[in-house]
Amino acid sequence: MVIAGITFSTSCMKTLISPVSDESFIASVPTVDSLAQAIDSVNITETVSSEKHIYLTIDDAPFNGSEYIDSVISKARVKASIFMIGNMVNGSSRFQRYHKMLKKNPYIELYNHSYSHANHRYASYYQNPEQVVNDFERNSAEFNLSTQIARLPGRNLWQIGDRKKNYKQTGAEAATLLAEKGYKIFGWDVEWKYDHTNFTPLQTIDELVEEIENAYNSDTFTSNHVVLLMHDQMFVKKTEENDLSKLIEKLKAAGYTFEYLRSYPELAAK
Repeated sequence: MVIAGITFSTSCMKTLISPVSDESFIASVPTVDSLAQAIDSVNITETVSSEKHIYLTIDDAPFNGSEYIDSVISKARVKASIFMIGNMVNGSSRFQRYHKMLKKNPYIELYNHSYSHANHRYASYYQNPEQVVNDFERNSAEFNLSTQIARLPGRNLWQIGDRKKNYKQTGAEAATLLAEKGYKIFGWDVEWKYDHTNFTPLQTIDELVEEIENAYNSDTFTSNHVVLLMHDQMFVKKTEENDLSKLIEKLKAAGYTFEYLRSYPELAAK
């Protein structure tokens, strides 16, 4: 039998209706507090299990889209995770200013995307895994990155604790060495792809939201959690096609909660 959302066994109900002493009767009846606690527990469990989490991650910052990203994230007041490249900061006084701007934004957290980004020579870069580790360590030390969350340049490769994905590619050995030093390597579940010649998106915002929903329902590294990859250079020029604020609005309407990568389940549990 169910009373106030709580199921009682047959034996318990027999106890309630059998002729017993006052003392044993009182002992067998659940208290109001215990009923309330049980109901609260049911409600909390349902809320957590049904919540949809999304992680806005943006690679290759600081770059020419950083000002726009900073403005949109500030106005929308949603959490965003930005993977920064050290030599971008050191290569330009303008990018140094963008780095300071992103670092001051209370809704943005900066993570490690290596110092050199492999100088875009990925095959040779990953032939020397120790060099990759040194590259990430330099980025972390020089820019005082507060977490060991990282993403490999040009590789959708995961290693968080004992969990791995996409390890049949160059970069896996470097990821293993980084993990041994405490790094958490993030790939992505969905990518907002772009044309590398003119930086325009290849999916419309509606198409992207549909991809995110499909991934959420079928294929993510962790259930109920979607990591979205974007790139700073996609936002060099604001158009209707790359309207980040519109994307955020549609994700909110679809019921997503925005999180930092440091709140990802395996990390938050530690």
